[in-house]
Amino acid sequence: MLIKKITKRTLLSLAVSQLLLSSYGMAKAMNEMDFKTQPLGHGVYEMAYVKERNALFAASSPSFDEDKRAGMVFELAADTLRIDKKIPTNRRVFSAALDEESHILYLGNALDGSVTLLDSRTGKELRTLQLSDDAVAEKKAHVREVVLDKKHHRLYVSGIGGKDKGLLWVVDTQKQQVIKTLDNMEPVGFAVDEAGNKVYAVTGKGEIMTLDGISSDLISKVKVDPAETNHYFLNIALNTREGLGYIADTNTRDVLVVQMDSGKLLHRIPTPNSIAVLFNATRSEIYVTHRNARQISIIDASNYQVKHTIDTSGMPNSLVLTPDASTLYVSVKQDEKTNKDDYVLKIDLNQF
Repeated sequence: MLIKKITKRTLLSLAVSQLLLSSYGMAKAMNEMDFKTQPLGHGVYEMAYVKERNALFAASSPSFDEDKRAGMVFELAADTLRIDKKIPTNRRVFSAALDEESHILYLGNALDGSVTLLDSRTGKELRTLQLSDDAVAEKKAHVREVVLDKKHHRLYVSGIGGKDKGLLWVVDTQKQQVIKTLDNMEPVGFAVDEAGNKVYAVTGKGEIMTLDGISSDLISKVKVDPAETNHYFLNIALNTREGLGYIADTNTRDVLVVQMDSGKLLHRIPTPNSIAVLFNATRSEIYVTHRNARQISIIDASNYQVKHTIDTSGMPNSLVLTPDASTLYVSVKQDEKTNKDDYVLKIDLNQF
């Protein structure tokens, strides 16, 4: 009897797996040529949408040469992707988070271990917060991600250190200073649940860490998929209404669907390995970039079927959604061996 039950369960699992795989194969394929694009030169990374001006900021690090340490922020017209401004920065900029009420654009300086505060109206640099201390091994890390908790006036910054090391810095955005540093955590990407007073961080070890949104203290750390040792979680998006998280993994295939209160793995959405993930609650869709596959997936969050794929000539990287949930922007990178420009892709979701 036990053997029969196991066999039936195994067959059911295989059937579900084949159904999901076939659903990915049946997704409607599209091409970036169906949408607007804007070339921006070399080194384009994360973006931020400016609602009051219907504009888009794109952080850029044009060169990795030792003697060329300046960065650039492009301001684009959100409708046409026209370049309206080129804002130079003293340090190379990679990650971005906008506090529109305070008119401050937070820019992560990955190689310098710092964050630049930029006035989003004037383009003037307000100050630089030095987070990493290169003189002290345990305090040295590259800035990877910056994310705002506007409700609690906090900026969370992940620092990638050496093997099995990493730092998580917490910045008070009112005082504009670091108020807490958590070490030996290896945080990579963040998601904030302001209403639930929680901050979630995913790690390079395949873990989800839960922080108290008020105190910024670590509440729990859970390994999502203990049987898989090759996970490197890069980003996470929240479906707060359902209590779910969607995790992009740069090392392994599939987008993981996780129950946030327990860290339990619920589903695997068959896709190539992923970079960025974003949830659109209005349309109940999940958007994922697949850098190596040069593809973007649009996934139905109600049944986890891939509805559409968009092929790109370059390698899709970061994602930004407009507040009305109708337009998706994607930064797309080129192979460094080519002389082609990185670019921004605008996807009108009403076309689907």
